[in-house]
Amino acid sequence: MWGDAYPDASVNTLVESVRRHSPRLSHVVLLTDRQRSLIDADIQQMPFPAFFDRPEFFGHGYRVKLAVFARSVLPLDTPCVYLDLDTMVTGDLGGIAALVKRPSDVFMLPPGNLISFGLLRRVAFRLTRGKRFATGNSSVMAYHSAARTSVADLFERHYLSGDVGPYMGIDDTFISWAAQPVLRGIPTSLAVTFRREFLARSRVVLWYQKYSPIRRNHRSNVVAITFNGTRYKPEELLKLKTGERISDARGRFGYWSDEQMGPLREQILTYCRLVVSKKQT
Repeated sequence: MWGDAYPDASVNTLVESVRRHSPRLSHVVLLTDRQRSLIDADIQQMPFPAFFDRPEFFGHGYRVKLAVFARSVLPLDTPCVYLDLDTMVTGDLGGIAALVKRPSDVFMLPPGNLISFGLLRRVAFRLTRGKRFATGNSSVMAYHSAARTSVADLFERHYLSGDVGPYMGIDDTFISWAAQPVLRGIPTSLAVTFRREFLARSRVVLWYQKYSPIRRNHRSNVVAITFNGTRYKPEELLKLKTGERISDARGRFGYWSDEQMGPLREQILTYCRLVVSKKQT
């Protein structure tokens, strides 16, 4: 958390939801550029490590976000689940934490294609000496605080050595490049981005999402939805009319209705109202 884009209330709302749904939760850490007076006392506020506290890391590419892998800010020897602040929690995050079996494991939201992460990607990465790799989304991640060499360590090493490779400029890209040999996708049955889950480039896909029992069951198990992109902040979603067509900059579209989105739409509305009401108090 840095700057003033998110009020303290949005952090408290997110953490309240996590605690309500995740009985095995033991630690909550907020990385912040300054101590926040209205953050709940049970949230541990940690300053960004000195290496990452540089103006150029807070701008385009958000490289400061790589600090979430730094051992100095994490609980000891435990699986960790990272969430962007614009994430809604609807279930037990323990299911995401349980994906992490070894200290070297790293999970993030997968690319929006059929190949995703996996054996073919790792082979391509190895054969091209790191030039070809799949890039995921870091809005939701899972990893281990006891990794021998963390993503944060690797970035610091490459940055200080003067590396200007194409993977150095954006947080998602560096995480994907650095962890590619072990990287896995968080199953979309556990965590999704709003745009990929509810929007599509084809009416056929929207029809499938609307009527498929497989898809309905999938959505009933989702525990985290992240609203990356300025069009999908709580204030903007509350302005939508039932049945209104929604879209993104990549040609995806969908419809803001229970018929299309199922029960999750009402949960999203409840979340949005709660966040907005807390911002106003």
